[in-house]
Amino acid sequence: METLKEKQILPEKPFDPSEWLSSHGVKSDTSTINLSSKRNFKELCSVVKADLDKKVEGFNGKEQEDWLQKQHKAIIGDLSSVQYFVNQIEQTLRDRNVSSTDYPDYYNSLSEAIFHEVWGRGILQKWYHYPESEAACIIGTELWLDIDGQFIRQQERFESIDKVKEIRRAFTMRDENAVLNSQNPELEIEHEDGSRITIIIKPRGKQEYIMFRRFTVKNFSLEQQAEFQTIAKEDVPIFRALSRTMPNIVVAGRVRSAKSTFLKTLIQERKTELVIASLEKHFELSLKKHMPERMIFEIQVSEGDLHKATPRLLRMEHDFLVIGECRSLEWEAALLACERGERGMLTTYHITDRHAIVNQISRHLLDEFPQRRPNMEIERVARNIDLIIHMSTDRDRRKKRVVGVTEVGWDDELKKTITQDLILWDKRTQKYYYSSNISERLFHLMEEEDQYEALRLISLLKDREKNSPLSAIEKG
Repeated sequence: METLKEKQILPEKPFDPSEWLSSHGVKSDTSTINLSSKRNFKELCSVVKADLDKKVEGFNGKEQEDWLQKQHKAIIGDLSSVQYFVNQIEQTLRDRNVSSTDYPDYYNSLSEAIFHEVWGRGILQKWYHYPESEAACIIGTELWLDIDGQFIRQQERFESIDKVKEIRRAFTMRDENAVLNSQNPELEIEHEDGSRITIIIKPRGKQEYIMFRRFTVKNFSLEQQAEFQTIAKEDVPIFRALSRTMPNIVVAGRVRSAKSTFLKTLIQERKTELVIASLEKHFELSLKKHMPERMIFEIQVSEGDLHKATPRLLRMEHDFLVIGECRSLEWEAALLACERGERGMLTTYHITDRHAIVNQISRHLLDEFPQRRPNMEIERVARNIDLIIHMSTDRDRRKKRVVGVTEVGWDDELKKTITQDLILWDKRTQKYYYSSNISERLFHLMEEEDQYEALRLISLLKDREKNSPLSAIEKG
C-alpha cells in the first residue's frame, strides 16, 4: 500500500527537530529560539517541515488526502491554499515559541518565507516585490529580474538545480495538458496570476531556462496610453475613431512593446454592447477579467486546431473576433475571421518592418499549406487586413510607443500589395507626422460602421497634416 511519504508531492529530507533542538540546548516545548544567534533560516525551514509532516502522519486517510490536495493547490499558486499553509506554519511557530526577523527581506513574514522556501517559489518570490517589473528569468540557479527595463542578476541563487526543477514542476502541474521532456523540451503556460511562463530544458537549452512575463498595466484606456506617452495626447480621438470604425487591425511590433496592452485598449474603446469572441492558445488576454461588463466568449485551442475552431466560433453570436497572438498557423484563423466573420478583427504579431507584413504572413500560410499559390495568398492577406498599428520600445524597454499606423490594401490593376502610412513617429525630430490619404475603399467600410467617427477621423488627420505632413519625413 502506498505510504504517505510516497505520496508527498515534494521529496522528503530526513530531519529530527527534537534532536536538533536538544543539540542546541533548547527545550522543544517552551523555550523561545533566538534565530539570529542560534541557527540559520534554512534550519528553521527543516524544523517546521518535519513538524508538519509528523502532524499529517497522525491524520486519518481522508484528512491526509485533503492535506495533500491543499498542498498541491498551494504549490501551483492557489491563494487560499497558500494562506492555509501559512496559517499552519504560524501555528507551528507559536507552538515552539519561535520568533525571529532573520529571514530574507523579500518575504512579508517568517511564515510566508518558510512556505516559499519549502513548498513555494523560493527566491523567485522576490520578483513579486517589484510590481512594475514586466519580466523575470531563471537561468540555471541564477535569478534575473527586469528592473527599470534592464535585467539585473540578483545576489541570491537557488540552493540547487533540484529546487529549480521543483519550481518548474509546480508551474507545469496546474496544466494537465502540459508536456515537458527531452522529446518536448519547450513549453509555454499561463500562471494563476495571468503571467506568461516559457520553460526550456535540455537538450534544447544548455541550462534550465524559465522566463516570466506579466502585464503591469491595469487601466486600458487611450487616456492612460497618452499618460504613458505611448500615443500623443491630442491623438486620443484619432485612435478612438480607428477602433470604433471597426477595421481589421494588426497590432505589430517587437517583443515587450506593449502590443497586448494596446490591443486591449482598442477593444475597450469599442461599444460595450458589442459581443466579443476571443480565440487563444492560452488565456493570456483575460478579457472578461478586465471587462466584466461585456459579453465575451473566451475559447482556448491548441495551436494545430486554431483554424479548425474558427468556423465553429463564427457561428456563435459575436460582433468581432480577437485572436490573442498570431505566429504562424493562427493567421489562417485570423483570415477566416476577416473573410467570413464580422469586421473589426484584432490580433497581435511580432514584426519590425510594417511594410513587409503581407509577405511575411503569406510565407507563414504557405509553410502550413504548401499546395496553395503564393500570389493568391498574398492577395488574400492584403485584401483582408486593413491597418497595421506598429509598436516599438527603446532598448531598455522603459518607453513604449506607437511608431506608425499603416493602411494595407490590394491594387487590382497592378496586382500587388499597397501600403499607405497614415501616422509615423520620427525619432530624429521626436514628433509625429500625418497623412489623411485613406483609401476610398477603407473609408467607405469605416463609414458604414460608424459614419460620425469615420468623418471625424478624416477631419482630425487633415488638421494634423497641415502642421505636420507625412511628406516632410519623406523629403527629409
